[in-house]
Amino acid sequence: MSTNISRRKVVAGAAWAAPVVAASAAVPAFASSTVCEWESTAAYSANGNASGAKGTTSFVVPALVDKIKFEVVGGAGGTNYDDMAAGSGAKITGIIEVKEGQTVQLIGAAGGIGNNPLTPAEGGEGYGNGGSSSLPNPVPSGIMQQVNTIWPASSPLKRITYSASGGGSSALVINGTPVAVAGGGGGAGFINNGGANNNPNYMEAGAVTASWQWPSGAKRNGNIIFGSTGGSAEGASGSAGLEGFGIYDADNSIRETVEAGEGGANGIGGNGGAKTALHTGKSPNGVLGFYSANNQEIYQSSKSGNQGGEGFKGNGGNGVASYSYLIDNNDRTKKEEGTHKGTGYALEYKSIGFNFNGYESVISAGGGAGYGGGGSGASSSSSAIVLTQKWNNNPNGIRQNVSFGQLGGGGGAGGSYVAPGVSGGAIESAGNAPTDRGARGNGYVKVTLCQRTA
Repeated sequence: MSTNISRRKVVAGAAWAAPVVAASAAVPAFASSTVCEWESTAAYSANGNASGAKGTTSFVVPALVDKIKFEVVGGAGGTNYDDMAAGSGAKITGIIEVKEGQTVQLIGAAGGIGNNPLTPAEGGEGYGNGGSSSLPNPVPSGIMQQVNTIWPASSPLKRITYSASGGGSSALVINGTPVAVAGGGGGAGFINNGGANNNPNYMEAGAVTASWQWPSGAKRNGNIIFGSTGGSAEGASGSAGLEGFGIYDADNSIRETVEAGEGGANGIGGNGGAKTALHTGKSPNGVLGFYSANNQEIYQSSKSGNQGGEGFKGNGGNGVASYSYLIDNNDRTKKEEGTHKGTGYALEYKSIGFNFNGYESVISAGGGAGYGGGGSGASSSSSAIVLTQKWNNNPNGIRQNVSFGQLGGGGGAGGSYVAPGVSGGAIESAGNAPTDRGARGNGYVKVTLCQRTA
């Protein structure tokens, strides 16, 4: 399934073509003394593949062919969720005069992909390659060992997660010189939040949580929770994705954010998303802390995204990693004891320890390739602790609520290019962004010949 995006056309030959346009002057225009007729179907095509590989073909201009008509579409970015938008690739159309014996190359890009949030994603291959989210686990092994010693079992607080990858760029090249480069879309980012949620079986009135507001069934594209989107390639300059954010439930005056990567343009790679300034100290209302307390260690980190590559074959920036962790250093032999609705309880650590121990990381989304690749998103892994009460608001409790937040920024789109010798050249969004994980919005190149009889 693809998402249609409002289209914006850009006429070729404008000032954006600098500074790398000089190479395009090698693409000559040739006059013909007779009128040619367009063939009814494309004579040559190259398509990106479902495997993520590019498709290529080439041909030598035959006799009696004076010009060709082309359609070049860049690969879209990928997504892991239907409510987090990936970026579409660019669509370029135009006509250029050719001469017998010239070699024409078609490079059709593959789109990026979101395999699932627990699986990394390689960028779509193309003339330039989309940015990847395939990075090693950034959590230090010593931290993982410390957490696993306390809580060796699986836990929803142990989450190594990955955003989607960016789409590759597609291109039409004549005698080694680019005629059209269609930028790829940026991959969609990632958003997740969890922690020591209060247990309804033991929760007292007035209990608060360190987690974000996330109502049951809430979409990731609303005004409370918003996952960072991938930028679309809809003009000469690739667009940036949108910022992602989550709002704390215990103090809705503060939020965690992450920036998406910027789009490439004019052969210059887009900047990566800016590093998030994580909260420190206490929340304005004093309920939340962003530091270790109560023998409970919390850690958070953030990182700026990578810049996209330069030139006609600019790769999308690869994603970056951040991580957080939560470690409970309280006496695990002591039970969480209390009374709820007149009934006493004593909870052993083996039944509750998963709430307070974990390690988390998120890899941001890759940028789209293009005439200047899109930058990758920033990455933010936050942590918080409730300072004003114990878990479940139990006055006799030992531990306090903690939380983690994972925000991967979306990738920026790649820039697009049309050589000055192209007539009727236009750039718009291809509207080929997928809305499902495991799907690619592949790019392609089509060429139609205009042939004369003599």
